[in-house]
Amino acid sequence: MRLSDIKGERTLEVIAEIIDPLCNIAEDAEATAMFRREKVPEGMNAKKFLVSRIRKGIPSLLKTHKDDIITILAAIEGVTKEEYTESLNLVRLTKDAIDLLTDEAFGELFTSAQTENTSGSVLENTGDSNL
Repeated sequence: MRLSDIKGERTLEVIAEIIDPLCNIAEDAEATAMFRREKVPEGMNAKKFLVSRIRKGIPSLLKTHKDDIITILAAIEGVTKEEYTESLNLVRLTKDAIDLLTDEAFGELFTSAQTENTSGSVLENTGDSNL
């Protein structure tokens, strides 16, 4: 299941469950490096660049944020951490990780967790007084 598939009141429950582990990961510079938008280096195609970033980032992420990842995936799936862990295998982890990493809603949520707060009101920062 993808974060973008969650609707209604369950959205609030999932956000409440994943905000702490998401912030834990967002505060880790090494873990967040693979999520930063970067220009594809000259001479390398986008797919190869993505694969190289994943190859470098995923092992560290899995080793240092195992509990955070399980908490996030279990919450999205709608099961307890224990239930998710019991059903976890290589195929499931790969599928769930790919679903999560390619989910635009997760990307936006993760990026917003990395963003530092700005001062001033939303109206001042956007310059839109019609909001």
